[in-house]
Amino acid sequence: MSSKEHGSPSEGMMCLATMEDITVENYVEYQAHPSLEWRPCQYEQSVVDQLLKSQFGEYVGKVKKTDCQAELRRLLASGPPIYISDKHAMPLPAGDTHIIKLWYSSDSQERPAVLEGALQGQDRKKLWDDLSEFLIAEGTEEGD
Repeated sequence: MSSKEHGSPSEGMMCLATMEDITVENYVEYQAHPSLEWRPCQYEQSVVDQLLKSQFGEYVGKVKKTDCQAELRRLLASGPPIYISDKHAMPLPAGDTHIIKLWYSSDSQERPAVLEGALQGQDRKKLWDDLSEFLIAEGTEEGD
């Protein structure tokens, strides 16, 4: 289901993370760009709030802690995240690039889907460059 208008949870809808029922009190929709259609999120509001608070910091932590160069290259390929994402609970339809807004049924308010702590513009570019320094050029480490 997708729409230009907000909806309500479907009968029997359940959060993929907590397995709790999704009701009008914890129902969330997300809007992807550029289609701008609203879609039902498969997570309840508390899980979405936790993702907003943690996804950026977790990304930076993974980049700094990984000892696998292949994983590091994958993490750095798209750069530090700006917007919330989850391929299971908030899949992007073909043609859409990222989630730009969230809507909470609990207060009927739309809000930006920007992650807490996320950087944009030149600040993001500088962080991306700094994190890229963790990459080891092939052939520069012993045993390469």
